[in-house]
Amino acid sequence: MGAVVGAVRVAEDALGKMFTSTEASAQKFEVKKETVLQSGKLISDQADLLLDKLSVAVQRLRVDVDGEVNGKIAAAWNSRLIVGDESYAGRVRQYAASLKNLSVQLRDAATQYGFSDEEIKASFGDKGAA
Repeated sequence: MGAVVGAVRVAEDALGKMFTSTEASAQKFEVKKETVLQSGKLISDQADLLLDKLSVAVQRLRVDVDGEVNGKIAAAWNSRLIVGDESYAGRVRQYAASLKNLSVQLRDAATQYGFSDEEIKASFGDKGAA
């Protein structure tokens, strides 16, 4: 049991450092007519890839054990890492959602730049519509 608690602390510390060091500040993101389609597709694809990898990670990180003490440790582990908006997985989901939102904005920008619906769909695909 002590090893499990130690592992939880090590994982929590490592993930906490990772998220703290990679938090993005508000940045200006500019695209031009020549790059809007590529940028939007790239961002949408990266959000999809991130969510796919998160899904695999969540399955591997979930701990299900019985018992009064072990059950509480498992619940704490799951809560911190994968359950809820404030978990690490929740933060990743929020980041992916912000990427998807940016992709939708770029899709709208492509329309404003005069690209046809066919050109936009060819670049973004149907899932680019959010």
